[in-house]
Amino acid sequence: MRRAAIIAGVLAILCPAIGWAQDTGADAFARNDLTTARALWQDEAAAGSAEAMLGLGLLADRGVDGARDPAAAFDWYAQAAALGLAEAQFNLAIIHDAGTDRPRDVDAAILWYTRAALRGHARAQFNLGLLYEAGDGIAANPALAQYWFDKAAVAIPAAAAKALPPQPAIGVTAPDLLFAQAGEVVWTINGASSQRFLVEALRLPDSTGDYATPEITVVTAGSGLLLDADADVLWRVSTLAPDGTTYAASGWAGMADITPPAGRVTLIADPSSPAMRTAAEVFATDLRHAGYWVRLDARAPEESDTYISFGYSADKSLAADLAAYLPTLTGITPVKQSLNTTAPGEIIVNLAAFR
Repeated sequence: MRRAAIIAGVLAILCPAIGWAQDTGADAFARNDLTTARALWQDEAAAGSAEAMLGLGLLADRGVDGARDPAAAFDWYAQAAALGLAEAQFNLAIIHDAGTDRPRDVDAAILWYTRAALRGHARAQFNLGLLYEAGDGIAANPALAQYWFDKAAVAIPAAAAKALPPQPAIGVTAPDLLFAQAGEVVWTINGASSQRFLVEALRLPDSTGDYATPEITVVTAGSGLLLDADADVLWRVSTLAPDGTTYAASGWAGMADITPPAGRVTLIADPSSPAMRTAAEVFATDLRHAGYWVRLDARAPEESDTYISFGYSADKSLAADLAAYLPTLTGITPVKQSLNTTAPGEIIVNLAAFR
């Protein structure tokens, strides 16, 4: 009943939300001239107007001037939602959440609620909080619930009244990456976990073969971000342990024609030693063939015994694999965790430390 009431309420308030203007479908709808509204909205939708698509979805959803057509309403909402219209994204979320005209799909509801919430839609923010608070179709997550309630609090008194008990930050659970495209990233998490998420965007290595510093690294307590980023990057979200010792990562997503890295490896080689530089280039070529992204770092020798280092304990096995691949003259390859030195999935091979 709650979702049915929400749907009715949303449809009732859509008229002022669309943003009326004279001689448009919205203007005709405001005059209750539904036949003209439909005709004008069809022309405007054909020209790419997301607001007109939303209006046509509204007509089909309400059954105005005819029987309800839930399939047509869903299709129009989906087209407007894909263009970034928050009201349409919210309507899609309601349909998936309610499960009235189609089977309930909580993941889809979370995706579309979040996309609308990122655009400031207070009711979407509130409904996300309700889902995470109740564990309705997903594991309860009081921290994420409170995050979205806080976002909605300015516009919705019921959200402002929420004060959930804090969630113990124990362990890490890998996020489920629901959407990653053109600077918009949405994820969810099933289970109790740390509430620090690292969002990374990587660009394909350049023509020299070296991978670059990530385009974006952002830490957030939420479950989605709108960022200023190009479309041609790979995205990943990692849950970070509260003490910074480990992480659990989603898969990479983004451009379909880019193969994600098996890992990222920085090879540090003494620029004053041509032999070391040559060895580093051989190692780099072999590692790239094995699916790693590699960069060469010309750096003077360091006063350190560390040959291979990693920042997170989750990467210890990756470092051990590289240690087995890169033997030293003594047959012993020192491997050491060094906190706050690498990104998740990144290993440093300090060739300069072995002289």
